[in-house]
Amino acid sequence: WLKACGSSIVATGDFAHPVGHESRARRRHSETAMVREAKKSGREERHSHDPKSSVRAPAKKAGGGGRYTLGKPEDQTGGAFFDAKDPNFDPDERRIDPEDGVAYKFAELAAYYKGKYNKQTIAEYWEYECTTLKKTKKKQSEASTAVYVPKGPSLSASAAAAKPKAKAKVKAQKAKGVTKEEMDSNGPLAQEIAKVIPYFPFKKLERFYDIQGLLMHPRLLDKMCEVMAKRYRKMGVTKLAAFEARGFLFTPVSTRLQVPFIMLRKDGRMPNCISSAPYTKEYEGISNICVQKGSIVAGDKVVLIDDLIATGGTLCAGIELVKACEAVVVECACMIEIKALEGSEKCVKAGAKGVWSFISEDLMTTAAELPEGYADDGKP
Repeated sequence: WLKACGSSIVATGDFAHPVGHESRARRRHSETAMVREAKKSGREERHSHDPKSSVRAPAKKAGGGGRYTLGKPEDQTGGAFFDAKDPNFDPDERRIDPEDGVAYKFAELAAYYKGKYNKQTIAEYWEYECTTLKKTKKKQSEASTAVYVPKGPSLSASAAAAKPKAKAKVKAQKAKGVTKEEMDSNGPLAQEIAKVIPYFPFKKLERFYDIQGLLMHPRLLDKMCEVMAKRYRKMGVTKLAAFEARGFLFTPVSTRLQVPFIMLRKDGRMPNCISSAPYTKEYEGISNICVQKGSIVAGDKVVLIDDLIATGGTLCAGIELVKACEAVVVECACMIEIKALEGSEKCVKAGAKGVWSFISEDLMTTAAELPEGYADDGKP
């Protein structure tokens, strides 16, 4: 292996290597270094600029040979051992040994130099000194002239198949929304929504309508919001104002109409507010509501939204707040109306131009299944 370097080493173990005179071999073995000095040829040794070459090795001539360094015996600096379990290691890869110009596998090269150099030195020699086999010009030219033919349908066929799907998608988008029949109060959609809203004996009321039932059906909630949005789309509405807290469930109406959503909350819940006069709530107690200053301005056309209208006390307080801001209540919109309490008439007298409800109490016939031991624990 080091014949090109002008030295021979007696083989150990099961491996043989051509040797010179026996006394010469002993003399070479007595030397502590395995690296010979470069022959002086009247010029300094040229170091390699090849990035694939060892940092410690000069450049080699094509076809094998050249001067290089493998290091001292048991030298463990630099390089890395080859792990057969490494997925990047190819045991069938062949590289050209510059000593004889023959291509070997790593296992063959390691077996040949076993006993002469340690594993790390052999690994470095393989990595930095041995060159990989190059493809023949014939194979390279075949690879360069090969035409890639993709599998599957052609571009024109894929485009033709995509057009019907795109048209179907557009039709589906156009079909989204509500029909004329669904817009009708107490119509088929109103009846479907009424069935999913149960009533409980709660807050000292025989029938407290639990809107959580509607929230369990996202499709119906979306339809309800679309009904409201379609109703007010052509009315020139500039603001939507809803009452805490169930009125806030209809914020999607605001996004559909692209108009601001104003929160009407209890006193002390928001900064920089103006408050309404106290009013009597539908179930028990006295309260008042607030709106932030500047959220409703003079000339605004406002729709007041709540989930239910009973006595109309809450809505009338909201109407007074809007009027205090020098704005107009275009309409009061409620999902459910208890007409027997005549809240609508009170709202019109307070200044609203109209009151609209979608479901009358006559349709609200779904009683909640009360668990054993149920108790009315509602608070004002």
